[in-house]
Amino acid sequence: MMEKTILYAENISKSYTNRDSKTEVIKNASLTVREGEFVMIIGPSGSGKSTLLYLLSGLRQFSSGQVVFDDKPYSELGVNELAHLRHSEYGFIVQQHLLVPYLNCVENVCLARSQDLERDAKRLLFELGLENHVHKYPRELSFGERQRVAVARGLVHAPRLIFADEPTASVNSELAQIIVSHLESYCKAGGSCIMVTHDLGLLPKATRVFSLEDGVLAQQSR
Repeated sequence: MMEKTILYAENISKSYTNRDSKTEVIKNASLTVREGEFVMIIGPSGSGKSTLLYLLSGLRQFSSGQVVFDDKPYSELGVNELAHLRHSEYGFIVQQHLLVPYLNCVENVCLARSQDLERDAKRLLFELGLENHVHKYPRELSFGERQRVAVARGLVHAPRLIFADEPTASVNSELAQIIVSHLESYCKAGGSCIMVTHDLGLLPKATRVFSLEDGVLAQQSR
């Protein structure tokens, strides 16, 4: 049985105009993500991978094309509706973790969400090897530990779709495998994930792989 399509983008483009010049960052990119899929996007630095992720998640506006989540086109959603969609249905994991310095690990994981999630937050932190750090503050953690807190924050509210922007770029290979294994398990349980990565060693975990070069998105054969 084919899984339900959760998000699709059709011919989305993003360009910037500076005086008399126009730069196309993303060129007519199309992408479909189904429930349970772990999609990875690879490409050289500066190819537009992060920009594409922001367009797909509604964090930036595209110049042309359309993105649809669960049969809801972004173009038909107001600013508040789109913000609610990102808060309730999406999870985000970023490369620089962006933890709040005056909140401890559990509080950072539950950030801006119901404290009813505290039990799930602690469970995720335990699973990510941070059982001795749940009440520590970001300044007391290594970079890799902070990044795992960010992963837990992206997963804690059981989002339907996670956008992960180079979540393993600044950790060692062992931590990278731990992080990606959690994302893989999340997808196998019915969630979906779009992850940008430079690490070709992680690609076997993906259900599909796309490459982005000079703004052009193409699916890779497996």
